[in-house]
Amino acid sequence: MLTPEQYLGAMAQRIQQSGGRLNSVQIGPATAVVGAFTESVMLSTMNYCVIAAAVPEVTAAALYDFTGRATQHARATMVGTMGWTAASVVIAGLIGNRVYPDAAQAASAKSGNQFGGETRMVAVDLSAGQMYAFVGGKFWGAAIQGAVNAKLTFCFPQPAEVYQQVQWQQAQQPQQPVTGQQQPPPGWQQQPQPQFPPPPQAGPPTPGYQYPGPGYPPQQGPYGH
Repeated sequence: MLTPEQYLGAMAQRIQQSGGRLNSVQIGPATAVVGAFTESVMLSTMNYCVIAAAVPEVTAAALYDFTGRATQHARATMVGTMGWTAASVVIAGLIGNRVYPDAAQAASAKSGNQFGGETRMVAVDLSAGQMYAFVGGKFWGAAIQGAVNAKLTFCFPQPAEVYQQVQWQQAQQPQQPVTGQQQPPPGWQQQPQPQFPPPPQAGPPTPGYQYPGPGYPPQQGPYGH
C-alpha cells in the first residue's frame, strides 16, 4: 500500500516541477510540506499556499485544527495586500491511512469565502484510495475557479496515480547502469523525488498529527466552521 511519505514525496515533486517554492514548516505538532505559488489570473495576483501533512487517521476535528494553523501561516507569508487585486488561496490537506466520514464530509463541503481569499480542505485516504475535496463553482469567476480547482487536483493527486508513479520508479531502478554515463529517465522523473517529512534520527518514531483532546476550545480562525 502507498505510504504517507511516498504521497508527500510525490506532492513535493509536483510542486517543484510546476514552479512552486517548496519548503517544510512545523504546523502544530506535524512537519508539513508547503508549496507557494504566485500567478496572474484575470488581472489579479493569485497567491496559492498548498500545505500537507501525514497523520495516522484523519478526523474532522484534526482537519479543522490543521487548516486553521495552516491558514494563519499562509496569511503571514502572503505576497502583496489581500483584496480585489491580490487573492490568497490556502489549500490544506491531511494524508492518512484512514479518513473518518466526518472528515470526508468536512473536506467535501463548499468552502467559505472571505474578502479576497478562500480556504480549501483536503483529506486523502490511502487505504481506500480516495481524495476528498470540494471542487466546484463559487461566486468568483469561472476562470479563477478553474485555476483554483486545477491547482488543487494537481498538487493533491489521486492515490492510485501516485501509486502507479511509485511503482514505475521502482521498476526503473534496477535498469539503471552502475557505471559509465547515466542518462536521465524520460518525462517527469528527471527530478529526484524528495522525501517529506525527514525520518527521525534517533528516539521513537515521531507521532502523526494529534488533535488536542476533548474539551479543547475550538480554533476560531479565518477558515470558519
